[in-house]
Amino acid sequence: MDAPASTLPSTPHPTSRLGTPRLEALSDGVFSIVMTLMVFDIKPPGVPAAELPGALAALWPHFLSYVISFALLGCYWMGHRSQYGYIERADHTLNWLGMWFLAPVTLVPFSAQLLARHPFDSRVIALYGANLILIGLFLYAHWRHAGRAGLFSQGVTPLVYRFAVSRCLLAPACYLVAIVLGLFVPQAALVVFAAVPVLYIAPPLQGFWMRLAAPRA
Repeated sequence: MDAPASTLPSTPHPTSRLGTPRLEALSDGVFSIVMTLMVFDIKPPGVPAAELPGALAALWPHFLSYVISFALLGCYWMGHRSQYGYIERADHTLNWLGMWFLAPVTLVPFSAQLLARHPFDSRVIALYGANLILIGLFLYAHWRHAGRAGLFSQGVTPLVYRFAVSRCLLAPACYLVAIVLGLFVPQAALVVFAAVPVLYIAPPLQGFWMRLAAPRA
């Protein structure tokens, strides 16, 4: 991977003096709305109290889709927020990459709703996985452009840069595996979708990320 340009002397582009707060605020607003919309697909069953346990159990695909999608969106929000801990200014391209990153984010309630209604359909699994892959690839493109355009603060070392790259790209690779598994064993694809957030949330796995980012001997 290319080293971040902020480690090298460069002349800033005239539009690279744009601030980042407005794009960060837009991102926060979009994520808050999308994550709220996730729960709207779970409707309380209109059944007598005696039938309620069975009716709630029948909603398991909706609850599963909600939990997985909410956790994944949380991971992507955290990743985007963490990037702006190192990006100190923006340019025209970065702003548009940020916008395109949000485009597939807003599609998650739709693809998650399809997954909840057809959890074992390989086509639906592929659509859901493709939605998540797009989010991850745009997040990677966002980080890569910031490095190449010299938009980082001075705190971005090559290790930090590779660390972020590994976190951006591993999830899309896992979703691609899930799509392939969905053609043969849809249940396994759901397990992969559910496992991906654990890679990002569980503190003991931070050593795993550092090993991915460490220079190869």
